[in-house]
Amino acid sequence: MQNTAGRPKDLEKRKDILEAAKSLFLKYGYHGSSMNQIAKEAGVTKLTVYNHFQDKENLFSCAIEDTCENTISADGLQLSADSDFEQELYRASELALNVINLPEAIKLEYLLLELAAENNPLAIKFYNASHQRMCLIWSDFFQKAAQFGFIRADDPEKQTQLLLSLLLGARHHEILLGIGQIPTKSEQKQIILESIELFLLKYSVK
Repeated sequence: MQNTAGRPKDLEKRKDILEAAKSLFLKYGYHGSSMNQIAKEAGVTKLTVYNHFQDKENLFSCAIEDTCENTISADGLQLSADSDFEQELYRASELALNVINLPEAIKLEYLLLELAAENNPLAIKFYNASHQRMCLIWSDFFQKAAQFGFIRADDPEKQTQLLLSLLLGARHHEILLGIGQIPTKSEQKQIILESIELFLLKYSVK
């Protein structure tokens, strides 16, 4: 029989390390955060950090995946044959914009750009855990919408790219550059309504 003594404490330490890593990576970037800093922030020794995560790359990957799992969820993109599709599409679009415009999400974008600029292979892992994860959730949503006859069938990835382009446009680049503001609630509502109108011009079955 295995001795499980101490495991809850180990899990608690792992959680503390992950939380410290997420905080520091978002604040200082990948290169600006050291394992020593993370250990100090988590209240553990550097050896403990390495015992849970073999190296900085592994810790970074786990921290980003955990952050993305907590922010990007399929819960708001549910469809059934009885759904009001336009209402569900509005709700899903609102959820997506709320997540994309979170301060943490904006910081994640900066972090991804930092890694991509130096051709760091971690950028691909990061992209798959964040952007690709969101795209897969949306693609599944549009595939179901076509199956239920709400929209005209097409490549769901293509439909996803179209809607996200309409929702974000050049505005998101301006936000990332610090020359634009995150839309207000009323502005966001207008953006979503206009995006859905344009999307349905192409894919409506009516």
